[in-house]
Amino acid sequence: MSTTPPTGPGAVTAPPLLIYVNVPFCNSKCHFCDWVTEVPLADLRLTPETSLRQRYIKALVEQIETHAPTLNSRGYRPRIMYWGGGTASILTLAEIEAVTGALHRRFDLGDLVEATIEGSPESMDPEKLRLFRAAGFNRISIGVQSFDDTRLRRIGRVHNAEQAERAVLAAAESGFENINIDLIVGFPGQEVDEVERMIRHAVTLPVNHFSVYPYRPTNGTVMRKQVRRGTSEIDVDEQLRSYVHARDLLARHGFDEYATAYFGAPRCESDEVYYKLTMDWIGFGSGANSLIGGRFLLNERGALHRFSAAPQRFDSDTPAYSPHLVLHFLAQALTTVDGMDARTFQLRTGRSLRAACEEPAVRRMLEQVNRRGRLIVDKRGIRLHRDDMASAYITMNSVDLYAATEQNAG
Repeated sequence: MSTTPPTGPGAVTAPPLLIYVNVPFCNSKCHFCDWVTEVPLADLRLTPETSLRQRYIKALVEQIETHAPTLNSRGYRPRIMYWGGGTASILTLAEIEAVTGALHRRFDLGDLVEATIEGSPESMDPEKLRLFRAAGFNRISIGVQSFDDTRLRRIGRVHNAEQAERAVLAAAESGFENINIDLIVGFPGQEVDEVERMIRHAVTLPVNHFSVYPYRPTNGTVMRKQVRRGTSEIDVDEQLRSYVHARDLLARHGFDEYATAYFGAPRCESDEVYYKLTMDWIGFGSGANSLIGGRFLLNERGALHRFSAAPQRFDSDTPAYSPHLVLHFLAQALTTVDGMDARTFQLRTGRSLRAACEEPAVRRMLEQVNRRGRLIVDKRGIRLHRDDMASAYITMNSVDLYAATEQNAG
């Protein structure tokens, strides 16, 4: 894949674009997952033979074919692609070919530098992994979450530890050199020694990037309901100890932290886009959002039927500088070492970062952040002191601030 930009007198650099494809299907409704709270279980677990799932794939293709000409006419050049969900790897070979075919017909993907597909271990096999590579994916993200079978059952996963390890090894054997695995620490009742065993095993696998998420007790999830009923309990101090221990172990093995939860190299460029607004993005599918030309476009989660009936339309179209979106953007940016760059923010939203931060709701959020960590504001932008990122994030999760900002942003 070419990564060389145009050079020489008069050369014009096309605006880069991230293409996101959402696959809103899973084999289970995990007890911790906040993405699936709005999705009816019957829709989430649709099989390839059902008419609604078939209509969804057709609608996804139609949406790509509808919006690609406008994006191309505005000069956008895809640089990053990410298929997520849900569980992108749950698609059949025919479904994958239908969607990749539409993307290749409508976009010039020759400048992609990162193309990620996300999946769960039980939905991966060598044939499918080889198709992913042949389709142009050069990065894979596998939702492992834990290598402890008891923990996996408790959080509602349908794979076991052996399947998770097999999936990682099969991905490497299929030619993936850029492999991420997702892990979670800080579950209710999870002690540091369980986290240590998980990390020590993880670093023995052919993985170059780790996403180690502190558990977040989001409203609507099974685990949050258990906490409210008193059948489980969250110890914020223990969560922080677990995360710091995982971070230190990974650092000893050469996996440096560049954002809260993200370790290793190369960095995940798609997440950098969302967290730091480094380029515009187009989201295809039910539950996907887009940031195009200063507008935030959304197809709501859980609205599979509406999307499949009218994929040309977005459910909402909002200015990117709207206060609830600024809350969302800054909450994510402050989990990164770099934070939010002022010039980039203005370029993406059409409004100065200083003016956006004066909105009452945004100012209140920043005041709460500053009470939990050292907030740095200067001409460059806004960020947290590196040593305070994890503690601020984890303690704020406990009061639902970040969860509230994400729900407001859709």
